[in-house]
Amino acid sequence: MNLAHIIEELAYDMGGDLPRDAIEAAIAKRKQITPHLIAILEDAVYRVDEIIEDDNYQGHLYAMYLLAQFRDEGAYPYILELFSFPGEIPHAIAGDVLTEDLSRIFASVCGKNIDPLKHLIENPAINEYVRAACQACLVTLVGCGLINRKEIIEYFRSLFQSKLEKIPSFVWDHLIVSCCSLYPEELYIEIQEAYKLKLINSAFISFEDVATTLAEEKQRHLFQLFHDAELIDDTVTEMEKWMGNYSFQ
Repeated sequence: MNLAHIIEELAYDMGGDLPRDAIEAAIAKRKQITPHLIAILEDAVYRVDEIIEDDNYQGHLYAMYLLAQFRDEGAYPYILELFSFPGEIPHAIAGDVLTEDLSRIFASVCGKNIDPLKHLIENPAINEYVRAACQACLVTLVGCGLINRKEIIEYFRSLFQSKLEKIPSFVWDHLIVSCCSLYPEELYIEIQEAYKLKLINSAFISFEDVATTLAEEKQRHLFQLFHDAELIDDTVTEMEKWMGNYSFQ
């Protein structure tokens, strides 16, 4: 299968069938196809309105997963741009990918450069689910042994103290989830204060849930994090789970 055919097969949803042959051909031609996948992402940034209007187009999504599998850091700035659009645009262009896999896609292409993720987390103009995915990315990087846990704990402390707007949102809710994933003993006081200020939706995660996490044995809890955390390693497997389970757009 030549490059043009691969890209065409990946660009559009043809009746909901997984384009397995095209994905496998793209992986086999990794070196040749990578610049084309990067170009697809760059083009998507400039054609975001058209992509939203065209329910069948999904080339940018396949490009993200493949480049994540390739660990291609050249994809990182374009994916950041795609998910920096305001309001509901990120969900419109990515569907459930936004909440299900964006964190692992970021983790797979960021090359441990987490400063852009911090900028998104701290920016109240960014979609709250994108900001949450960036938090989850930091947890994934810790779980995969790519970033030191202490560094992220201290960064999360700074979010509690000054870097997040003191307005209830899913960003705050997910911050508690992220802290619990890392075992939150060092952040107990900050978490308690956030609940006192009513920044957290207790129906989503309660203070009792935090206490339950802290009742676990720390090393066992962190072992589970290290065991479960994963990057994007197999685009075919990743895409198979979407067939009938989730929505791209």
